[in-house]
Amino acid sequence: MISFKSVFVSACILLLTFTSHSQLFAKKYVRKNQDAPITSYGDSTTYSRGLYVDSTFIYLGSANGAVYRYDTREQTTRLMMKFPNIKEIRDLEASNGVIYAMQSGDRGVLVKISPKGPTGFIELPAWEGVFFDAIDINGDVGFLMGDPMDGKFTLYHSKNGGKTWSECEGKVEAFPGEAGFAASGSNVQVMNDSTYIFISGGMKSNFYKSTNSGKSWSKVELPYYPDQTIGAYSMCFSDEMNGVIVGGDYLQPSIKMNTTFFTRDGGETWYNTENPPKGYRSCVYFVNGVYYACGRNGIDYSENGEDWLPFAEGTFFAMTSLNNQLIATMKNGKFQTFSLVEP
Repeated sequence: MISFKSVFVSACILLLTFTSHSQLFAKKYVRKNQDAPITSYGDSTTYSRGLYVDSTFIYLGSANGAVYRYDTREQTTRLMMKFPNIKEIRDLEASNGVIYAMQSGDRGVLVKISPKGPTGFIELPAWEGVFFDAIDINGDVGFLMGDPMDGKFTLYHSKNGGKTWSECEGKVEAFPGEAGFAASGSNVQVMNDSTYIFISGGMKSNFYKSTNSGKSWSKVELPYYPDQTIGAYSMCFSDEMNGVIVGGDYLQPSIKMNTTFFTRDGGETWYNTENPPKGYRSCVYFVNGVYYACGRNGIDYSENGEDWLPFAEGTFFAMTSLNNQLIATMKNGKFQTFSLVEP
């Protein structure tokens, strides 16, 4: 007869063996990734939060207001745009061959860029004085979010791939001190033709969702500590039901707990991760069945959004992928290229 004690001990040994194997596997990734290639693409005094990839090209929207295009085949960089009145590019999105570079600063501006260079600007009178946080375009549907004006979030959408924009019908009131964090252009997402989501931080952190093209919004409060530098910085849904939110305090990047949350029901309920990333994270990205989260003290990865393991060391701002490789931007006009985890 098998005793309960022996079954329990066997289960514990199996769990410890699995955990040790996972940790050793993760340490191997960290050691391997220390030698991952680093590429210089532009001005050594800047860095990029905006990323877009197309075929063999990596487009990088930078803190100096420039957009660079790196050719992965030729290993060359081209400066696509640099205007004196465009101060900082925080996000890049594209539709039908047109890239939209989003300025974050004293006024909201979208710069249209073709393969040959800039082709024009999109500026609305209502965008004057608005700080844009992020833009997402999925097919013909676009969603744009900016910080509150007159106590309400700036929310616009497009039904023609970004050519024209109109204000969302539903208004979302902001708590005093609540706003968006334009850390990597990943605090908004267009889920489908009629579903938009975005997150906020600061004195309140919330998850907002509309399933009717912005006509009305639901809200779920996220249990981040209220402070100007703390909250939800980045979000990624792998499908309609499963998603991850990362953030924390960029002034205290080593604090791990209460930085990362996951959902299994489309955002109606959010749970703390018991095994979070190593601290504050500015971007979460999903590719090939794996989530990656990056920040000021490294990159972590997770296959379920709940249990995280170390992947790489360093300071990173934003991520994307191209040709089965993870691309993460760094300081001094550089990015690093890693092999993807095999789930």
